[in-house]
Amino acid sequence: MKAYVSRVIRPEEYASMTKEELYSVITEGLYVNEAVSDGRYISRKKAEYLERAVYVCPYCGLSAHHSSRDEIECLSCHRRIRYGEDKQLEGIGFDSPFSFVNDWYEYQKSFVNKLDVMKYRKEAMFHDQADMYEVLIYKRKILLQKGAPVSLYGDRITAGEETFPFEELSGAAVLGRNKLNIYYRKRIIQFKGGKRFNALKYVNIFYRYRNLTGGSENGEFLGL
Repeated sequence: MKAYVSRVIRPEEYASMTKEELYSVITEGLYVNEAVSDGRYISRKKAEYLERAVYVCPYCGLSAHHSSRDEIECLSCHRRIRYGEDKQLEGIGFDSPFSFVNDWYEYQKSFVNKLDVMKYRKEAMFHDQADMYEVLIYKRKILLQKGAPVSLYGDRITAGEETFPFEELSGAAVLGRNKLNIYYRKRIIQFKGGKRFNALKYVNIFYRYRNLTGGSENGEFLGL
C-alpha cells in the first residue's frame, strides 16, 4: 500500500463549514477505490489469508475457504480463484464471477443481508478453534480455555461448555488479524484464533441477527 496527504483543511476553512460539509470533505479525501488495476502487485503469496475476509462462496453459500500462495479455494465445491498481479481475480477452469476482492466482499454483504439466520439455530454455520480469554480493561487478559471449540449459530456462539446468546450481547468486533471480541453482559470475551481465523463472519452474523430481531430486517449495517 501507499499513502499520502491528499488535502490539508485549515481552521479558517472549516470554521464556516457545517458538520455535514466537513464530513463530506473528509470522506472524499480519504476515499480510495482498491478495485482498479492501477499497478502490479508482485508476490508469490498474493492470496494468502484472504479467508480472514471471505466466508461466502458464490456457488455454495456459507463455506470455509483456504488460501495458498496466489489461490483461494472453497472447501465445499473446491473451486479455486487466483489473485493476479493486476489485483484481478481469475477462476481456475471457470469464469470468476468477481473481478476484484471488493466485488466479492460486497456480494458477501448482500448475501448475509438476505440471510435468514434463524434457520441456523439447531445446526451451526461454522466451527472453529480459538483460545478464549476474558479481558479486564486496562489490566490483563485471563485465559479461560486453550484451543476451545467455537461454533457459530444463527442466534448464539458456543465455546467449550459456554453459550453466548446474541440477545445478551451488546456488541461484537474484529480486532487485528485474527481476534474476535464479544461484549457479553458485563464481560468482554475474546477469541484468538490461528492465522487463518475468520472473525468477520461472527460479527456479520451477530449484526444480521440484531437487524432481524430489532425490526430492521432491511438494515445493511453488519458491524463494519
